[in-house]
Amino acid sequence: APECFNERVCMKSDVWALGISIIEMAEGKNPYSDCKNEEDMQNRVCREESPVLTSSGWSDAFVDFVKRCLVKDVDKRWSVNELMRVRVASWSDD
Repeated sequence: APECFNERVCMKSDVWALGISIIEMAEGKNPYSDCKNEEDMQNRVCREESPVLTSSGWSDAFVDFVKRCLVKDVDKRWSVNELMRVRVASWSDD
């Protein structure tokens, strides 16, 4: 997570990791797998746009869930509790 490079690790850092893990599982590749070293990764994580799901085959709710996990500003990134409410509301079997 971007804040990890500034030693501001918090619970929402795990939310970022969840978003990256979802992309990796859904698309079979870590969006940062082509980084050459830690400096390259830090540069991309902190300065470039957040990764997104690249396939158009995902539901809007799923894409939105991942997007909310990967908000760079930790203060604006959703918490686990907020994400759980979106999941329940958007992916229920109603």
